[in-house]
Amino acid sequence: MSRPLRIEYPGAVYHVQSLGNRKEDIFLSDEDRELFLRTFQEVAERSQWIVYAYALMSNHYHVLFRTQHANLVDGMKWLQTTYSTRFNRRHGLSGHVFAGRYKSMLVEADNAHYFSTIIDYIHLNPARSGLVRSQTFLTGNRWTSLQEWLSEPGKRAQWIHPELGLKAFGCDDTPQGRKKYYDHLLGRYESELMDERSLLPVGHVGPGTVQRGWCYGSSAFRKRIIEIIPSLAKRQPGNSISYRGEIGELLAERIVVRGLRAFGVTEDELLTMPFSHPSKLIIALAVRRATLVPYAWISKRLHMGIPGSLGTLLTRAKKMETDDLKVHAWIQKLTNDPTHSSSPVP
Repeated sequence: MSRPLRIEYPGAVYHVQSLGNRKEDIFLSDEDRELFLRTFQEVAERSQWIVYAYALMSNHYHVLFRTQHANLVDGMKWLQTTYSTRFNRRHGLSGHVFAGRYKSMLVEADNAHYFSTIIDYIHLNPARSGLVRSQTFLTGNRWTSLQEWLSEPGKRAQWIHPELGLKAFGCDDTPQGRKKYYDHLLGRYESELMDERSLLPVGHVGPGTVQRGWCYGSSAFRKRIIEIIPSLAKRQPGNSISYRGEIGELLAERIVVRGLRAFGVTEDELLTMPFSHPSKLIIALAVRRATLVPYAWISKRLHMGIPGSLGTLLTRAKKMETDDLKVHAWIQKLTNDPTHSSSPVP
């Protein structure tokens, strides 16, 4: 059986879920959940994903996010591999943490019916698992993004963006609007049977559901995607890896060029500058933070020695950023790409 296509395009919104190997727990403690959220925040910031919602269960997780660039596969590979490595190191284990491939489903975020339904599905996962019955509704949702949705903008995690989701429910990002959403979710929990059928929006005619299929949206949305699948599904032999790699390298090269221009450094000067020159360190950290290119690419492009030494240099760069607000401002400026577009292809 062939593997499902990974459809990638700028502006695509995905519901991603991944199960533990042999259905075993991927979180053994709250510290593991915090570790996963830190790791997910890291990949979201580096990949420039806009995260709308998440839910961490004992043996699987759900996340809903928009990719501003066509980098779902690269980002998810980094996330699954990095968390697995950190989890195993933390517990003295080895082997696979996740079972096979993660599931990714395209979501029609511009359609309030489908977008709001997938958000409810994610936030109601603890209720559907029975966790909420042993706790209060809010405490049972401790490891979902609901906590951030109910927080004031200045107090919530800055990498969680509930604004578009609240709008889909007809709620403003105000105390009254957030309470309106909470009352809606609580009412749904109290009144529904919590099965998949209850989570289909009014007017749904497509074959996809919140749990199955490759696409969750209207017939018109599915048709648009199907028509352009040949140009979006980059799994043709000998093409997928190089294509995704080119996207990451293009973004990294933009940062390098902006950095060299900002610091007045020529390519010839870059070649002879010390590995630990502040300009090199700032540019390297900006590239590392905003892209998924490997150490080898950064080391070669910035003439910073062997890849194995780059980690030490990046640690020095992070200390510079912590100690000097101007360095932090430079990194923010370099990673803010003014050329990207979040408009979806369809």
